[in-house]
Amino acid sequence: MSEITFEELFKGYMSGALNAEEIRLFRSMALQPENRALLSQLLQDAFNDPAYAENADFDAGEMAEEIMMKARQSEAVPVLHRTRPSIIARPWFKYAAAAAIFLLLLAVNWEWNTHKKTTTGFIAQQAQVQQGTARPVLILGDGTRIALDSAANGAIARQGSAQVIKLANGQLAYKQFSQKNTGLVYNTMQTPTGCLYQLILPDGSHVWLNAASSIRYPAAFPDDKRTVEVSGEAYFDIAKDDRKPFIVTAKGMEIQVLGTAFNIMAYTDEATVKTTLVQGAVRVNAARILHPGEQAVLEHASGELSITRPDMEEILGWKNGEFYFRNTDISAIMRQVARWYDIEIKYEGDMSGIKLSGIVSRTAKISQLLKALELTKIVRFKIQGRTITVMPYQEAN
Repeated sequence: MSEITFEELFKGYMSGALNAEEIRLFRSMALQPENRALLSQLLQDAFNDPAYAENADFDAGEMAEEIMMKARQSEAVPVLHRTRPSIIARPWFKYAAAAAIFLLLLAVNWEWNTHKKTTTGFIAQQAQVQQGTARPVLILGDGTRIALDSAANGAIARQGSAQVIKLANGQLAYKQFSQKNTGLVYNTMQTPTGCLYQLILPDGSHVWLNAASSIRYPAAFPDDKRTVEVSGEAYFDIAKDDRKPFIVTAKGMEIQVLGTAFNIMAYTDEATVKTTLVQGAVRVNAARILHPGEQAVLEHASGELSITRPDMEEILGWKNGEFYFRNTDISAIMRQVARWYDIEIKYEGDMSGIKLSGIVSRTAKISQLLKALELTKIVRFKIQGRTITVMPYQEAN
C-alpha cells in the first residue's frame, strides 16, 4: 500500500472509523520500518491538531500506548506500562506524540505522591548545553596519561611484561610478550562524563565502562587471582579461568566470579552499590551467591546487603545507548543526566515522590530530553550555563 493509504488508516484509527480487519492492517503497517517516519509525522500532526484532543470518541492514550507496545514487542524491547490505571489517557498520548516529534521514542508515564498537580504548559528554555569533549584516558603505572582518541592504532606503551595495544576498532587490549614475572604494574582506564568505552583486560575479559567511571587493574595478572577495582559503573564479560578467580572491589562490595557476565554500579554520589548478575554465578562479600537476574544492593549508611530482582533492561540500558527509566526517582534520573551531559543539577521546591518512566536515546540533545520530560506536567527545568535547575511543574499565570 502507498503512504497515503497508511495515512488514511491512521486517520480512521484515530476517529474510530476502522473495522476490525482495517485495525489489524494499520497495526501491522505501523510496525514496518518504511512507515516509522510517516507515523512519527502523523503523531506530530495529531499532537498539534486540537480536533483530536477534543474528540471524545476515542482513547488517544490507549491508541498511542498500543502502537508503541506492539512496535516494541516486535523488536523484543520491553514496554513501559502506566503504573497507575487512574492516569487519564489523553496527556499520555501527548507525551508519546512529543517523543515522536523529537524522534526519541520516549514513552513517559509517572507516579507521584498523593497531591497530584494540575498544571498548564511550560517549555524548557532553548539554551543548548553542549556535551563534554573529554575522551577516555589510560593512566600508566608511572602516572603517564594517554588520551585514547588521539593515540594511533597499534602498540602505545609497554607495561611490565605486557604490551598495551590500541585496536583498529578503538578498543584497548594487552599482549603478553614475556612469561617472566616483572612485578605488578597497575593501569587505570577513566571515562569522562558523556563517554562510554570498552576495553579488553589482560586475561581476555571484556569490560564496558559507563560515563564518569574508572577501572584499575594490573597489566598482567598474577598466577593466583585476577583483581580489579571499579568506580562508577561497568559491565563485565569475564573470561573463564578456573585457576584464577576474578575479583571486583567497589566501595565496600567484593564480587568473586569464575566465568560470568554482570553489571556493577558504584558511583560516589549514589547511596548504594549494586551488582546485577546477567549470567553465571557470583559471590558477594563472601556471603551471598547471586543467580541470573538477581541484584545485590549494599547500603552505605547501614552496611546492609539485600537481594532483589530488578528490571534488567533498565540496568543495562546505558550499555545499549539508552536512558531507561522505570518508575525512577527524579533525583536518580538527573544524576544520570548530569554524568552524561557534564552538567550540574540544582533543585527548587518539593521534588519528593516524583518518579518517571521512559526510554530515551543517549544521542538526544539535552534540550530534547528536558522538553519531553516537561510534557509530563510534573517537572520543569531552567538552564543557566551548565547548571540545570529542576522544579515542580507550576501553572502558568
